[in-house]
Amino acid sequence: MPSACPPFVKAIPICLILTACGGGGDAATTPPPSATQPGAPIGAPVGPVAPATYTIAGTVAGLLDYGSLTLLNNGADPIVQAADGGFNFSVSVAAGGAYAVSVNAEPLWQSCSVANGSGLANSNVSNVSVNCAVAQSMVSTIAGSTTAGYANGTGSAASFRQPSGIARDASGNLYVADFGNHVIRKIAPGGVVTTLAGTGSPGHVDGMAGSAKFETPVGIAVAASGNIYVAEFYGNDIRKITPGGIVTTLAGSATAGSADGIGASASFNNPLGIAVDANENVYVADYSNNMLRKITPTGVVTTLAGTTTPGSDNGAAALATFNGPAGIALSPSGTLYVTEWFNSDVRQISSSGVVSTLAGSGATGSDDGVGTAATFSLPVGIAIGANGVLYVADDGNNLIRMVTPAGVVATLAGSINAGSADGPGSTAMFNQPSGIAVDTNGNLYVADQANNMVRYVAPTP
Repeated sequence: MPSACPPFVKAIPICLILTACGGGGDAATTPPPSATQPGAPIGAPVGPVAPATYTIAGTVAGLLDYGSLTLLNNGADPIVQAADGGFNFSVSVAAGGAYAVSVNAEPLWQSCSVANGSGLANSNVSNVSVNCAVAQSMVSTIAGSTTAGYANGTGSAASFRQPSGIARDASGNLYVADFGNHVIRKIAPGGVVTTLAGTGSPGHVDGMAGSAKFETPVGIAVAASGNIYVAEFYGNDIRKITPGGIVTTLAGSATAGSADGIGASASFNNPLGIAVDANENVYVADYSNNMLRKITPTGVVTTLAGTTTPGSDNGAAALATFNGPAGIALSPSGTLYVTEWFNSDVRQISSSGVVSTLAGSGATGSDDGVGTAATFSLPVGIAIGANGVLYVADDGNNLIRMVTPAGVVATLAGSINAGSADGPGSTAMFNQPSGIAVDTNGNLYVADQANNMVRYVAPTP
């Protein structure tokens, strides 16, 4: 029988619809849900959603092989980067939060800048770019002027005559081998110049500093004890000055030769560069003998490398050859570094006695580069600084150069043209820079021979 309920029933209470439509029975005994009673939850309870975080990353380029770079994000979360490549900060940034990458510390003689280093993190950041280059230098004059002379005084009131070697002690005093005046000069911090030893006339006289005589002092080194060692070019000997001002001859005589031996029985031929180790062994670049010599504290002289025959052969020290070794520097590990006047390069002698070429092709030039791709012109002075970085007075080019432990050569100051101008980088000028010394901050001190000056070269912040 057809239902009495039409297919579309509106606005009639549900209970009446069920009764009238024959929907009684058990269904009528189940009350409907109350209009005020909530339905059962669907799924697990939903808690608060944590905000998204994003990483901050990028790349470093141009970092040289001797130091490390420290980066910060938002002034914290330091990353130490020792080589080119990618970096990623360990602390993420909240979505929409600010990031700011900065350089906290950089290697000596490098300047690093950040690009794409700040903004709001709305996704992972990977395009921060840090680029490093050789730092700009600033050159100034500590003492002397272009007028040669022999006057003590402060700054430009003092005068020198062909200052050739320079060394620095732990207190910041500079010692200069004043070649043309035949004396050893001292420059105190502040540029005050005095005469440490010698009379101003050439000779070979030991004794107290004020009466002792020197002949063309050219190389100079300071030991930790305060003893000062001097190589005399035409005097063909090695002298010692104690902190008490007593001058003695450690080895050699006025007679040129190549003999090993003790004290005056040993001989040199135009010794030029000189270095001293922690045990006060002295190392000499014996220029006209084409040899590297060693002198013990008791004056025993031996030949470390080279023969009287000039050459450029690498290999075992006994077979290696040199051509005009001019400057010498010693690393804490015992490696000797030697500049060669005629080969226009930088050689190294390992502590095990193996000779190799670190930088320079043998041809004269002024090219920066790596290893034999770089060129020098008559390099003389050499000094070793922090992390094994070498600094070279490139005499024939009128330049100050840097050589990293991997043989990367970069020009720090000067131009090819001779001059005496102070100033930044390549606008500064030198005239046959001969000796060089370095302090713990990478600042350089240069005996600018033909300018009769002592110069200061510092990296700009």
